[in-house]
Amino acid sequence: MIQFSSVTKRYPGGHTALDNITLEFNEGELVFLTGHSGAGKSTLLKLIAAIERPTSGMVTLKGQNVGRMSRHAIPYLRRNIGLIFQDHKLLFDRNVMENA
Repeated sequence: MIQFSSVTKRYPGGHTALDNITLEFNEGELVFLTGHSGAGKSTLLKLIAAIERPTSGMVTLKGQNVGRMSRHAIPYLRRNIGLIFQDHKLLFDRNVMENA
């Protein structure tokens, strides 16, 4: 289960990507995230994966507060989720299986 409780994310310069978001994704749910450019879709995904930290509020994944996890615990969190970014970050000296 993924929960956002009153989550706000502001970037330097004052840009607010997410403002007081509260939502819940239950295990087994299929969720589509849509919106215009700059709506905060990528920011929401980065908060789930602990790539970004919320400015305020709490993001929890299976009961763990993602925003308060230590740097050493984050790789273990990411083993439970899968993200595919638009910029694939592939290593061109490796084949498909080696990039997995």
